Amino acid sequence: MSSFVVMVKLSEEQIFSFNRLMLGWITENKHLSKALTRFDHLIVLNSKALTFDFNGLSLDYQKKFVLNNFELYCTSLFLAIKPRMKVFVKNEGFRAYDFHCVFVLGNLRHERTEKVSTF
Repeated sequence: MSSFVVMVKLSEEQIFSFNRLMLGWITENKHLSKALTRFDHLIVLNSKALTFDFNGLSLDYQKKFVLNNFELYCTSLFLAIKPRMKVFVKNEGFRAYDFHCVFVLGNLRHERTEKVSTF
C-alpha cells in the first residue's frame, strides 16, 4: 500500500483572490490597521509561501505584541485568519490545503507548514 501527496499549485488568479481576502481582513482589524506603516506586505501569498512580514508594523506595536514571544504571535495571527482561509480553501474546491508559512521580523524568522481543511 503506497501513499502519496499531490501538491496543488494555485493559479495567479487564486493567489490574487487570496491576497485580496487577506487585505480585507487586515483593513477590518482596527488594531493592525492602526499599527501598519504599509498595507501591501503584512500577509502575502505567492507561488512559494504565505509570508507574514511584520516589518511593516510600527515599532511600538512590534515591541508591545510581537517581540515578547515571536512564535506565539505568529501562531495567534495564523489562528485569527484561519476562518477566512477555510472559506478560501472551500471556495476553491479543495478539502484541505497545506500552506508553507514564513513569518519575518528583522532577523527573526519562523517557518512551518499549516494545513487548512474544510472538514
